[in-house]
Amino acid sequence: MLHADKEILKPWCVFIIDDSPEDRSEIHRMLLSGSERRLTFVEAETAAAGIRAVLGAVPPPDCVVLDYNLPDMDAPEVLAALIGSDGMPVCPVVVVTGVARREDGRRVLRAGAQNYIGKDWAGAQALTRALENACEGWAMARELRQGKDALRLVADRETFRRVFGDAMRGLTDEHVIQQTASDLLGAHLQANRVMSVEVAGEEHVVVGPSYVSDVNRMAGIYRLEDYGPKLLATLRSGENVVVTDMRGDGNYSESEKSAYAQMEIAASLGIPILKNGSLVAVLGVHQNVPRIWTSEEIAIAMEIAERTWAAVEHARADAKVVASRVQLSQIVAIMPSFSAVLKGPEHIFELANQSFYNLVQHGSEILGKACLEALPELATQPFPDLLNKVYQTGEKFEAAGMSVFLRRGPLEVQTEIFVDFVYLPLRGADGQVSGIFCHGVDRTAEVRAAQSLSMRERALRSLADNTPDLLMRFDRQLRHVFVNSVVEKITGRKVEELLGKSNREMDMPGYPCDQWDAAINHVFEHGSHSSLDFEWATPNAGVRYYSSRLVPEFNDDGGVESVLGVTHDVTRRRAFEQQLADQARRKDEFLATLAHELRNPLAPIRTGLQVLKLAPDSAAAARILPVMERQLGQMVRLIDDLLDVSRINSGKIALRLERLSLQEVVASALEASRPLIDAAGHSLSVDLPTDLVWLEADPTRLSQVLSNLLSNSAKYTWTGGQIHLAATLLGEEVCITVTDNGAGIPEDMLSGVFDMFTQIKRTLDRAEGGLGLGLSLVKTLVQLHGGTVRADSPGIDQGSKFTVTLPAVPRPDSQPTRAAIDPTSKMTDSRRILVVDDNVDAAETMVMLLDLSGHEARSAYDGQQALDVAFSFRPDLV
Repeated sequence: MLHADKEILKPWCVFIIDDSPEDRSEIHRMLLSGSERRLTFVEAETAAAGIRAVLGAVPPPDCVVLDYNLPDMDAPEVLAALIGSDGMPVCPVVVVTGVARREDGRRVLRAGAQNYIGKDWAGAQALTRALENACEGWAMARELRQGKDALRLVADRETFRRVFGDAMRGLTDEHVIQQTASDLLGAHLQANRVMSVEVAGEEHVVVGPSYVSDVNRMAGIYRLEDYGPKLLATLRSGENVVVTDMRGDGNYSESEKSAYAQMEIAASLGIPILKNGSLVAVLGVHQNVPRIWTSEEIAIAMEIAERTWAAVEHARADAKVVASRVQLSQIVAIMPSFSAVLKGPEHIFELANQSFYNLVQHGSEILGKACLEALPELATQPFPDLLNKVYQTGEKFEAAGMSVFLRRGPLEVQTEIFVDFVYLPLRGADGQVSGIFCHGVDRTAEVRAAQSLSMRERALRSLADNTPDLLMRFDRQLRHVFVNSVVEKITGRKVEELLGKSNREMDMPGYPCDQWDAAINHVFEHGSHSSLDFEWATPNAGVRYYSSRLVPEFNDDGGVESVLGVTHDVTRRRAFEQQLADQARRKDEFLATLAHELRNPLAPIRTGLQVLKLAPDSAAAARILPVMERQLGQMVRLIDDLLDVSRINSGKIALRLERLSLQEVVASALEASRPLIDAAGHSLSVDLPTDLVWLEADPTRLSQVLSNLLSNSAKYTWTGGQIHLAATLLGEEVCITVTDNGAGIPEDMLSGVFDMFTQIKRTLDRAEGGLGLGLSLVKTLVQLHGGTVRADSPGIDQGSKFTVTLPAVPRPDSQPTRAAIDPTSKMTDSRRILVVDDNVDAAETMVMLLDLSGHEARSAYDGQQALDVAFSFRPDLV
């Protein structure tokens, strides 16, 4: 129920694409009346406008309601444009149509729509269900698609593990083990060389069997110090050595790089094997060309290294164990209690005495079989896991009165018996666990005698020990008669302190104590459950929030004998609910700000158009044109920022790097931000190095960084303020600062000032608008250039300082030049130009501009029309 409530509270953005205003209004009305969600709507009357808006939205709308027939496209064509890189639409799509035809429905569903519904029978509830089903289906389809790649990787890894395990199974010679492991890993990774290296003494290593492909084989004894001090220290610390390109790795000297080159090693993995803190072996994987090693490849190499070394050690120890096993078999045979010896990680029965045969009711035929093969009924019981744990950790396990189900009698009936037993690890000559000694006595008679007395309490204790919730049982005097150990975490008191005492006797504060007493008494009086929510100051985790449910426990006469309480920590749930509310608030604030910022420039542009209509040749018209141009520029900058954010979030932004001077970038930034600074009456000072400072940067993006910082200072500085731009070359870095004496930044905002959509509260006299994107773009663009940016401010009304640090590059041999282009220049020759744009207004205005510039221009509004016009018009340029 809680999950459903949260889903209802989550607002949805619905994008309606329909050329009919009446239909858009009707869809709007039906969804608002049919849905319990808070809905916001965005509309478009053409397919082209809708496609641009949906693909440019960050995040995409929660659903698109799409008319089948639009003036410029039909629904399948729109769906084709909305398909993302994963082969699915970027968001759920519901197609509506005036006349629902089955063939049209099949077309849109094949094209990627999630639902199809006719307008003539789509009531509010039907349309709402269609939209919600589309959203759910789209989410499930995307989740399944994303899971396929992960499943494929897991399948490849598991296949290799099976192949490796099959190949290694039964091998007893250490050299064959190493050669087989190297061959399999080398082929799997497509490496040039895989080799096992074992540390011999304090100064040498021995290269064992290896896999090679297109490189020379390495074998023999090498000095340990040949690894180099850094590499050797890393291996001895147990860390993997991962080299993607030896030539550019700063951890190696030139002489070491030369030595590795002679060994045909350009990239490598070094997987250390440590025993008791000492380096004993290294698995080396080599490539003769640079290679980026994936985490999956490193993990496989680590796993193979460990498994191979374990197999080698096991093979070495087997010979030493044989003699001790003979002696052990003689001891086991004469023991009066049941005893057995299990060998290896598969736990194969090697020895057993007659008492063990009597216990399991099998004879010597179990010898040579794995535990689960001989006794398959143990597969669902804890004993295989216990055997594995003892074998892996080398720590003994002992238990008293433990239950085990065995098949007994001619019909092999599953029978429960109880045993006291111990699993003791058996170690080989090398100290490693090679088997397990099982020894114990049958306690079935004694356990069954006591079992009936403790069954109920044992069941409750088993439940209590495996739940994170607080469990308590109360008697009619409101005293605790049972409490699980979770109470120590919540109250800091031991279980023993609460037993036999009420909450009031434990000095529980008045409010929760009264709340608990009332709830418990309600259950005793009415015989029905009761619930309560409360907060509690825990000793180690601060104030936490809890929800409790109290249920009656009845005696044989039907009366309430006791009350059982289950208390669950709901702190995380409450925090998550608050987080969802905060996210919804931030989204609403952003949408409101976006609407405001887009509307502001439209007012003077609209007014300017009226002025031009009323008096096109007047002095007022001449004055209004710069205003319109400036406001249009503001809208373009706003939309450019939104597009930049979209490109950055989708990873589509690319830098066009070139070597250029810092002075050139600063000049470009000053040119862009100077109008805003001058309009505010600010004083701008610039302090740059006298010598040219060179950068490897994208001139447009780096100029955008500095222009955004200067514009930010201009907007948040009082009229007539001071702005200072300075740059200093510090070693191999250039430090650029933009300082102002404006509004400053509160201390609690410094850490989040570069977050997207973050804005400092502004006073009316310096409210310049914006979406809070500028500084977020600054941070991302600086990081893409390999630099850093930070903000500093003494506080409110004390100015601010932004510091950008970028890597400098050496002065070029010859200074690059960039051809200057005069944007006001005109082409001297008249051209025949074809303008193609599905936005009719944009195409027609461009034709007007080209005609006024002395060219002959034509327009087309779709692909087919463009081909027809081009065939007859024969343009010089399209």
